[in-house]
Formats: sequence, structure tokens, C-alpha cells
Amino acid sequence: MVVDRENVIMKKLFVVLGILLAVGVGAFVYLDRSSNGIVGFYAWKLVPGHTVTETHADINGISLYYETYGAGRPVLVLHGGSAFLETMHNQITALAEDHFVIAPDSRAHGRSGDVDGAPLSYAQMADDMVALMDLLEIEQADIVGWSDGGNIGLDMAIRYPARVGRLVTYGSNFHADGVDNGDIGTGAISSPDDPGWETVRSFYQSVAPDPDHWPVFHGKLMAMWAGQPNFTTDDLAGISSPVLVMAGEFDSIFDAHTRTMAAAIPGSSLLIVEGENHYAPLMAPEKVTPHIVDFLQ
Repeated sequence: MVVDRENVIMKKLFVVLGILLAVGVGAFVYLDRSSNGIVGFYAWKLVPGHTVTETHADINGISLYYETYGAGRPVLVLHGGSAFLETMHNQITALAEDHFVIAPDSRAHGRSGDVDGAPLSYAQMADDMVALMDLLEIEQADIVGWSDGGNIGLDMAIRYPARVGRLVTYGSNFHADGVDNGDIGTGAISSPDDPGWETVRSFYQSVAPDPDHWPVFHGKLMAMWAGQPNFTTDDLAGISSPVLVMAGEFDSIFDAHTRTMAAAIPGSSLLIVEGENHYAPLMAPEKVTPHIVDFLQ
């Protein structure tokens, strides 16, 4: 009878453990889906050998946060405006298989610092990336940039051609008039308190050096978007790097603007992702990331 009772207790214990495991896995899957895979990215980073560095560096008067992963040819992965490196996790994990991936939070974004009273500009952020490459002793890197990240990549390809290998842009613009500002909730004329900013605002306030800096950061971002970038097609014609220009079929960058940009860059390739919008690198990575990986091979 004692043995039978112990067997019953053990069976119940295993059932409880199974339920707890199932609940834990279910909760993880739910959180991962609700975060567009970012929770899974945090788990991926814990695997030995995936993440090399998580640190800050003194760059051009700010503390710039960056992470590195993998080994191989260097590639700089740049997130979009108002965002943070986690939004590029699909591209980071795919490229880290055979690249040394450098993923920063751009100036004033995420965990990186800002300079009081100084405006944001693509040129300054491009200078920051070159300084980071200098710090890491990287002479040349490929660049993958989504939205503003691609704008920074364009700036680097124009002003620092020797530092840029191959360049991929998604949903990027070479001039401020290339953006459809119809979505005023998160566009260049929005308020820092608009509901459309809730997800980004919450993450910013959870990791930024000064969470109360959000309205200042937002104002700087709106000012930058209103007048930058302002490259010309002649500027684009001077790019010597191989470039893949990508955008969604329903992107917030005007289709004609994307096509003009691709046509102006010598030898560039153009890919319009059917059925997708500006957020495909995060929301539909299966339609975007394989093209990036192939182009960088």
C-alpha cells in the first residue's frame, strides 16, 4: 500500500510538472508572438556563442550602446527611426550564422545617450557609425538598414565610400519629400503622447538613460524627419557600393521615390515586397531576410 501511494504521488507530480511545462511553453509562445519575436530573440542571445558583446562606448560625445554577434565578414545592422536594435532581430539572427554582426542603438535611441540642445541628423548618426567601426578596428562593413537605418547607410555610402561594402536599404528615403505623412499618429507632425507611439514610448522609457527624455527625443526626431534627408540624385549617382533597394508594396515611402532612388544609384537592384508595408522586416521577415542574406553572400 505504501508503494502504491508513492506511485500515485509520483504520477501526480509528473502531471503537475507537465502542466507547468506546458503553461510555461505556452506563455513563452504567447509572449514571443505578442512581441513580434523579440522575446525569442532574448532567449537566442543566451545560447553560448551567439552574443559576443553587450556594451556602451564613448562615441562623439555620447554613450553609444551596441551589441555584437557571430563571426565572419562584418555587417552593421541599423534599426529605424524611434526604434531600437531588437526590431532587427530577424536579420541579426540570420546574418550571425556567418557574419560578425554589429547592432547599435542609434544616437538618442534606446539605450544610447543624447546631447542636450543638439539636433538629430543622419550625418551625425553616420559619423557615429564610422567612429564605432574605428573603435572596433573595422575598415569596411556591409550595412543593412531599415527606414532611418537605411538613410544612415546612404549617408555613409556617399560620404565614406571606402567604409561601406554592400548596402541594403528597406523603406528608406533619400529626401524628406519621399515620405507619405498621411499617418499623422506616428508621422512627422505627431505628438509624443499620441497612442500610436505607445509601444515605442514604453520601450524607450524602460531602457533609456533618462526615461523622462522621451518628449525631447520625439521633438528632435520630428524636426529631423521634417527636413532630412536631403540628398540629390547626383549624390546617389556617386555611390560606388553594390546596393539592394527594398520597400513594401504599401510602404510609407512613395513608390515613385523608391524607384527614383534605385534608378539613380549605379548598378543597384530594386525589390518591391508584394503585399507588405513599411514594417515587413519585423512583421513579415520571411519575405525580406532571405533576400538580404543572398545579397550579402
